[in-house]
Amino acid sequence: MQTIILDLCSFTRLGLVHTLISNGINPQEITYATELEELRLSCQRQVPQVVFINEACFSPPSLSCCTIRSLIAEHPDTLFFIFMSSTRIHFEEYVFVRKNVIISSKSIKTETLNQLLCNYISHQNVASQASAKLDITPVILSRSESNMLKMWMSGEGTIQISDKLRIKAKTVSSYKGSIKRKIKTQNKHIIYHVVRLSDSLTEGIYVS
Repeated sequence: MQTIILDLCSFTRLGLVHTLISNGINPQEITYATELEELRLSCQRQVPQVVFINEACFSPPSLSCCTIRSLIAEHPDTLFFIFMSSTRIHFEEYVFVRKNVIISSKSIKTETLNQLLCNYISHQNVASQASAKLDITPVILSRSESNMLKMWMSGEGTIQISDKLRIKAKTVSSYKGSIKRKIKTQNKHIIYHVVRLSDSLTEGIYVS
């Protein structure tokens, strides 16, 4: 399974390689990129099954996000792991924002990463035990949740949102609770970060 790692941290690369090998990946199928252009060229030469990208390698951010967005669109069968780096907040979960895009952090549990890789490797086996344990459905927000989230991210409080949307404060709190469950965190900074990355690398979080 061809895998490319774009992460300048040698410790992270070693950890990922160990995890990949433990999942039966041939070390010769694991390659490294030190910059985004190198990743793009590698994807042209050989279509990878999995790509790990550290957000710290987004330089300059706008151009990098545009390049990664193109790669994601060009390789719909490649699984892209995006590791958040500009937030120091501990986040052990993962969020599918597309069927082939996962946003997480380096704090993700090894067991969870193993399950995600195992699920991808055996994705054609519908009876896979790994599949049964994982939530692999991309996040979907309701239109009301999405509208509320935009206001929340702009710094408006519950009462302000309630007044502008003409809904009860209790309803705003309910929307917040639903978003926290879907993105698997109570921390609004992680929610903001996931949403911003999703907006930059894809068309944004799905809205029903």
